[in-house]
Amino acid sequence: MIRDHAFNCSWWGGRVGILEDPAFFDAPDAERQGALSPYEWVEFRCALRSAPDPWRLASCGFAQVDTQLSFRIGLKAFEAPGTEELPVRFADQEPFVPRPEDWPDFPHERFRHLPGATAARVARRYEMWARALLERAPASCVEVGDAGRPQGWFLAEPVEGHLNLALAMLRSGASISGFDLYSQALRAFWRRGTRLGEARFSIEHRAVHNIYARLGAIFREATGCWLWRAR
Repeated sequence: MIRDHAFNCSWWGGRVGILEDPAFFDAPDAERQGALSPYEWVEFRCALRSAPDPWRLASCGFAQVDTQLSFRIGLKAFEAPGTEELPVRFADQEPFVPRPEDWPDFPHERFRHLPGATAARVARRYEMWARALLERAPASCVEVGDAGRPQGWFLAEPVEGHLNLALAMLRSGASISGFDLYSQALRAFWRRGTRLGEARFSIEHRAVHNIYARLGAIFREATGCWLWRAR
C-alpha cells in the first residue's frame, strides 16, 4: 500500500513513501512495520471525512501535521479598487527562473516538522518544484512586476480541463500585497483563455485563505496529512 514518492525522495535525499489507503491501518502490526521499514519517513494523506480514528493513527506512529483545504475558482478579470496593474510575463515568452535568495520563508510547510528538515532542505524542495513547473508548463507560469526586479511569481499547470494553481511566491521585500500578486496572475491566466482554477493549501495559511475567499473561491474537501518517521 506504500509506494515511493519520487519527488519527495529527490529533495529529501533519501527513500520516502506515500500512503493513501486507510485500510493500511487495519493490517496486522508486523505487516505494517514491514511495509514501513524501508523508508526514512512516510506521508499518509486522506480526506478527513473518511480518515481512521485519530488514536489509531497515533498508535501506529503517525502524527497529524497539516490539514489542507481544496478549492475551485472561476477565473475572470479580477478588479480591485486602488490596485495598479503591473507587468506580467509568461515563461514561454520571456523565460525566467526565480532565485531562491529572493523567496520568502515557508512557515506553513508541513515537512518542517520532520527531524532534519532544515531551512535549506525545505528551500531545495521549493526550488525543485518551481523548476519542474517551469519546465513542464511555461505557458502557465507568470512573473509579476518589472523585469529584473519582479514582485513575485505564480506557477501553475493545466490538468484535466482546469489550471492547477500550484505555487505562488511573493518576493521577499515586495512592495505589493499577496492579493495583488494573486489577482494579477489569475487575470493573466484568464486573458490567455483559462476559465477554471483548482488547488489546495494549508489551513494554517490564513492569508491565502482570505485572498481566495475575497476572489470568490468555492472551498471544498479538507484533507489530513500525517507523517510517520523511522526511529
